[in-house]
Amino acid sequence: MTAAETAHSKMLADLGAWAGNVSTSVFIVFVNKLLMKHFAYRFATTLTALHFLMCSISIWCAQKGGMIKQTTMPFNDLMLFTAIADVSILTLNLSLMLNTVSFYQIAKLLIIPFVCLVEAFFLGRTFSREVVSSILLVIAGVAVVTVQDLQLDISLGGMIIAAVSVVSSGLQQIFVRTMQQKHKLSAHELLSNTAPAQAWTLMLVGPFIDKLVSQSWVFNYHWTSAAAIVMATSCSLAVLVNVSQFMCLGRFSAVSFQVLGHSKTILVLLGGWAFLGDTITSKKLIGMGLAVSGMVWYGKASSADARLQAKQLKPQTPEAPPVSSAEKAALLREMSIGNLHVMVNAGADVRTAV
Repeated sequence: MTAAETAHSKMLADLGAWAGNVSTSVFIVFVNKLLMKHFAYRFATTLTALHFLMCSISIWCAQKGGMIKQTTMPFNDLMLFTAIADVSILTLNLSLMLNTVSFYQIAKLLIIPFVCLVEAFFLGRTFSREVVSSILLVIAGVAVVTVQDLQLDISLGGMIIAAVSVVSSGLQQIFVRTMQQKHKLSAHELLSNTAPAQAWTLMLVGPFIDKLVSQSWVFNYHWTSAAAIVMATSCSLAVLVNVSQFMCLGRFSAVSFQVLGHSKTILVLLGGWAFLGDTITSKKLIGMGLAVSGMVWYGKASSADARLQAKQLKPQTPEAPPVSSAEKAALLREMSIGNLHVMVNAGADVRTAV
């Protein structure tokens, strides 16, 4: 194969990975909303458990096929991480169920500001003026959207659930990096440990939590063939999101990952308006624009910070990874802003969540 043919094949593979991740990540949000709204499947916890069950089965098959190395982590750490991740996933799904798609997605943009706040106050991390300014722009945009949706589409309960999802998801991001560093696990190795634990814990508590939220048992849900097809589609997409995410590993630069995440955010916001009837007022549109612009600015500012830190550390750490890798490690956690699936996942080098 010539160099030109090799380059062409790589370009097609990169395009396929990008398109696969964007399409599955966006599509699953609307499939889940369709299931919850039009088919009245009001059992978000059980839905999440089924997602993790399908993910666990796919991981088990990959391990048996030698594609993923089987690893273990201490039980106490596993349960701590599982508890936080379960709350994160549960509240994200409840937020999607109770709120408009646009508010659900815009609220998720607060995860990174929350993580930065925790790291600044408790971990001693400092941020440049540009990073702080971009975060304030995101918060301003979210505030505008929140005020508009409170007047039009969402309840106080939906807003509280969204706030809890931001806090729990932010804590989960911090724990992801902590657990990976502590136990020297890659993203897929951490996922292979946590997905089965989250599946069985959510399967155990799911029906009871869903009963409290929906006032009915999941076992009494009236299944139709159409609802079953939508459910199967949702679970299949849960697996495809993770497969496409790992296909993206190592293929793109940090800036490309930022574009990947922002494209998902914009597509979900547009899709909520075009297909689900989300109300978009001029003020709400301005708020969305401010929030997304803030995240784009944050991506550029944090990228510049990462390059500067890498240059400063290079003389002291001759064996440190190249600048591009350091930049990617610092930026890929922001991918959760664009990742629209309600599954979690992880790492200092990649994150998949909905």
